[in-house]
Amino acid sequence: MKYLLAAILLLTMHAAEAQIQGVLMGMRGAQAAYNLSHLKRKPNSAKGKAKEKAEEAPAVVLPPVKLVAPVSYRGQSFSHQRTPAAQLKGKGQAEILALEALLDETHADLLADSTQSFLPAARYEATVAAARTAAAARPSWDYAPYQNELAFYQQEEARRQLVLNPPPPAPVKPVRKPPVKRGK
Repeated sequence: MKYLLAAILLLTMHAAEAQIQGVLMGMRGAQAAYNLSHLKRKPNSAKGKAKEKAEEAPAVVLPPVKLVAPVSYRGQSFSHQRTPAAQLKGKGQAEILALEALLDETHADLLADSTQSFLPAARYEATVAAARTAAAARPSWDYAPYQNELAFYQQEEARRQLVLNPPPPAPVKPVRKPPVKRGK
């Protein structure tokens, strides 16, 4: 019993020490980051002074504005991301705009009729191909909202297919009565 208590005491002391060390390391790291950020460099030449003056007024480059809005349909919500063409510049612009155009067509068809099929296999395959092409052209772009939107469309299409083409009813087996025991 003494050995068990000694082992438990030793292990809990080690765990407490590890937690304290973790907190201390975090505090030291925060202090080092603070000191590093407030450290002023002194230029040692005329070139350095000119560079410092040029760095004083950095150009502000804003990332493209992505309009991700939650859209609700039949009580379920999904993300709907559209980026204005003027905000989208550089590599992969055409591919991302093509993907958004396909998703816009699908969304319009979704809202047009609540009972008919709106996502034929050809359009689904074209949307997946456009997403792959856009991801290859611009891998740093966030494609998660597009994937969520397409997954919602697939789910809604499957629901509509069940309504349009219900599965055949299961065959009803006749109820079999247990045999009657006849007395001896």
